[in-house]
Amino acid sequence: MKGFLAGLGRPAKFVLAGAAVFFVAAFFMKDRLPDREAILPELLQEPAQTKADLPDPFEVTRKGVTYTVEPLFNYELYGMVVSYHHANSLVDVSHEAWKDYINVKDVCVLWGKNLETAIYERMKFRNRDFTCFYTYPDEETGRVFNENCLSNNHLLPADSLVAAAIMGARKGDQVRFKGWLVSYGIKDSPYRRTTSTTRRDRGNGACETVFVNEFEVLKPANPAWRVLYKLSLVLMVLCAAVLIFG
Repeated sequence: MKGFLAGLGRPAKFVLAGAAVFFVAAFFMKDRLPDREAILPELLQEPAQTKADLPDPFEVTRKGVTYTVEPLFNYELYGMVVSYHHANSLVDVSHEAWKDYINVKDVCVLWGKNLETAIYERMKFRNRDFTCFYTYPDEETGRVFNENCLSNNHLLPADSLVAAAIMGARKGDQVRFKGWLVSYGIKDSPYRRTTSTTRRDRGNGACETVFVNEFEVLKPANPAWRVLYKLSLVLMVLCAAVLIFG
């Protein structure tokens, strides 16, 4: 076996070099935001928020912790993901400290005028614990950008299937999710996380907290680059193994 691997050493070097080039290219291309022409028409509408037929407060248990969830509005949003934050990220200390195991991910999304004008192409977006940050290069971009067509959403999945769909969403994906704007907290605790109920507020408390019953990626961004990124990574690992153990 060792002799067989040794015979693969020379071609492995060439494959490793090529895979490394593709890996670097794919790393930068896989998270590109789509062009205006690629935006689905559904994303140009405002989020839908209604009060009718809301369920009573209910309990949800995650990792042995029980939470009380109070629906405040029905909510449905079509938008493009421009940044996101996983609650289990190594840089996230807040969720574990607060025993918040129900909010699995935050997604910052754009819709409406911000997609229609393609102003997002001039901007940069990033997420940290509970917050979406954005920057623009000049005052003209700032005048065109509509803050009422951006929201950071704290997502609470209804079940494991919804959670998997949420966790699979990436930057540039065009998505739809539906559920309730809610407040929630650990059962019998006086502390509760609340939600914004308007897209026109700013600052602390302006994020939407959504208990999600449905989540779907309507159109993934850069699927070919994402596949190439994973494939080139696998090839690099295999070639490195051949060179090390051959």
